[in-house]
Amino acid sequence: MTFADRTRALLAALLLAALAACGGSSTETRLVGGGLGGGGTATQVNLDTPTGDNTTQIVVDAGPQGGFSIGAVNVPYVTVTVCAPGSAAQCATIDHVFLDTGSIGLRVFGSAVASLGLPAIAVPADAATSTPAGAAVECYPFVLGAVWGGLARADVRIAGELASGVPIQVIDDANPPANAVPADCTAAANGQLMDTAASLQANGILGIGMLAFDCGLNCVSGDYSSGYTLYYACPGAGAACTPAAIPAALQVQNPVTFFPVDNNGTIVALPALPQLGAQTATGRLVFGIGTRSNNQLPTNASLVFVDANPADAAYLYFSTTVAGTTYTDSYIDSGSNALFFDDATLAKACQSTSGNATAAWYCPTSAQQRSASVTDAKGSTVAIAYSVVSADALFSTPGLAFDDLAGTLAPGSASFVWGLPFFYGRSVYTSIWGQTLSLAGPWNAF
Repeated sequence: MTFADRTRALLAALLLAALAACGGSSTETRLVGGGLGGGGTATQVNLDTPTGDNTTQIVVDAGPQGGFSIGAVNVPYVTVTVCAPGSAAQCATIDHVFLDTGSIGLRVFGSAVASLGLPAIAVPADAATSTPAGAAVECYPFVLGAVWGGLARADVRIAGELASGVPIQVIDDANPPANAVPADCTAAANGQLMDTAASLQANGILGIGMLAFDCGLNCVSGDYSSGYTLYYACPGAGAACTPAAIPAALQVQNPVTFFPVDNNGTIVALPALPQLGAQTATGRLVFGIGTRSNNQLPTNASLVFVDANPADAAYLYFSTTVAGTTYTDSYIDSGSNALFFDDATLAKACQSTSGNATAAWYCPTSAQQRSASVTDAKGSTVAIAYSVVSADALFSTPGLAFDDLAGTLAPGSASFVWGLPFFYGRSVYTSIWGQTLSLAGPWNAF
C-alpha cells in the first residue's frame, strides 16, 4: 500500500486542548457582510505565535477563486516560493497552496512556474520492468480526483527555510495536456482531473506528511498491482505514456526533509473557534520538532504512533473507538475538511445543497458531544472529545472555518478521519519517518 493509497480525502472528504509549547496568543475580529450564508456577522480568528524564520502563516479562507463551493470550507492555505535550482531571483511566489499533512510533496500548476525553466526529471530505461526512458510523469490520486503532470527539480522556499533541488510535480494545466492522460489515471481520478485552481480549490498542494517520498518501494519496482499506477515514463513524440519503475530519489519528495536543520517534522497550530465557527482563521505552520526553542514537544503531549509495518492492514493507521465501535483505519489529516466516519446514530437529512446526499454531511437536530478513545500502534490510549453540529446550521452562516463539521463514510467503513476540525485550538505535531525522533516509525502528537 502506498502512502497515497492510505491518505485521506482532499477537499470534500477534506480533534481540542491548549497550545502548549507553541504559545497560543490569538485574537478575534468581528466581520460584517456577505459570506456563505449571504450576510450576517462572523468572526475572524487569528493565532500569531510562534514566530521565527522556521514559521509561516496558515490561512483558512475562501481560496484563490473566492466564494463557496463544496470542499471550500476548512481548507488551510500557505504561501510557497518556487525557484529555479540555485537561483534566488528566478522565482515564483504562489499563494493559496493547500496545506496537506496527509500527502507528500509539492504540486503546483505548470502555468505558475512556466517562466522558471525548471529542469525536468527523466525516468531511466529499465529492461527488467519494461520501463522505457522518458519524461517522469505522475498521476497522483485523491478521493475526488487526481492531478496529472511531469516531475521537475526546484528550490522550494517557505518562510526562511530552503529545500534545494527537491523533486516536485508540475501539474499539467494545458489544454490539451502535453502528454495524453492514460485511462488508468482517468479511472483513479473518478473522471475528474484537477487541472485548474477552480477544480483543485487551490493554487497547488504542499504535502508535508509523515514519509519522505510519495510512493516508495512499489514504485521503485514498478509494481502497481495493489492500486492505480502512479508513475509513468512518457517518451514523447506522440508515444503513449507507460507505467514506470522509478528510483526513490526521483519520486516527489517531502520538501521538509530537504531543509538543513528543521527537517524532522512539522507543527500545525490553529486557533480555537467560537460557536458556529469563523469566517476566516489564521494560524502558524512550524518546521522542525525539538530543533529550536519555538518547536519543542511538550512533556505532557499525547503521542500517537501509527503502525509502521507495511505488511499490516493497519499500516500508517491507529484505531479510534466511539461508543463501542472501533475504527481501525484512523488518521489525522489537515487535508480532510471535516471529521469523517460512519455513525448510523447521527442524522444525515441535510436540507442545504451543500449538505446533500453526495456531500453526505451530518445534520443532527442538536449539537452532539462525543468522546473517542484513540489507541496507537504501541497500545497507548488517549481520550479525545469532539462535537458534531448540523452542516445546515454551519453552512447558513458566513463561516469558512468550523471545528464541529462532520461527514459520512461508507456504511461499515473502518476509517475515522480526524480532519481539520481536530486542529483548531491545539498544536498538532507530525513527525517524518526516518528523521530524528522517528527512526523506528512516525507519530502524531498534540
